[in-house]
Amino acid sequence: MDEELKPESEVDARPSGMSFLRSNGLIIGLLLISLFLNVVPGIRLILLPFEFFTTFIHEGSHAIASLIMGEQVHRIVINPDTSGYMQHTVSGGMFAQGFIGSAGYIGAALFGGALIVLSSFEKISKIVLGLLGLIFLSAIILYIRDLFTLAVCGFLSASLLLIAWKGGRYLNFFAINFLAVQCSLNSFGDVITLLQLSMGAPKSQYSAGLSDAESLSKVLFLPAMFWSVLWIVIAVVILYKAVKISGRIRMKNEASRQ
Repeated sequence: MDEELKPESEVDARPSGMSFLRSNGLIIGLLLISLFLNVVPGIRLILLPFEFFTTFIHEGSHAIASLIMGEQVHRIVINPDTSGYMQHTVSGGMFAQGFIGSAGYIGAALFGGALIVLSSFEKISKIVLGLLGLIFLSAIILYIRDLFTLAVCGFLSASLLLIAWKGGRYLNFFAINFLAVQCSLNSFGDVITLLQLSMGAPKSQYSAGLSDAESLSKVLFLPAMFWSVLWIVIAVVILYKAVKISGRIRMKNEASRQ
């Protein structure tokens, strides 16, 4: 009896490891470039705007969580050393404070993961960049009160809107992929820094209070180290899932072009 042939679509649905790596080639390449730039002292300054971007996403996640819990957000601050904080009213109970405190690192990881997935769709790169620019512009109007944060958010908003408006198809696609890699790397790096702080590393000179993990330990009675490790695990899972989803989408896109 002749061996039954599988439909071509079924064969394509089970890609090899090499095809997965090839489809994620842009993300992997940008990741390696970013890691290289991070260890070169002078060139590392090129990546500073992306660190400010991730700080804004972190503090913005706190702000969104605060609004969900019925609190009022007073302002979002980004410091020159890329740290930051968000000021809000505190009227909720233990759950509300725990939710708000956890939102920064988890929110940044979720945002980075979402960008990785969205960066798989070349046709919507322009829209995503434009929306991000408008988000920064809205934050300037609603929650930015100091000159440095205004300058940072103004620069990021103008850059994103300019690339979305004037950038061509390939520039927009490259920009959203690079931004996705940077946001994901920085969100993971930030939670590693938090773990170091929980182990006694010196705080930023701009730090005016407790870290998120320390604040949560006072509310939910588990040590700061626990929350730091938990957020690292969550960040790893989110980014792993995002890369897998992105890889499948990119492989489908590649197959449709063949």
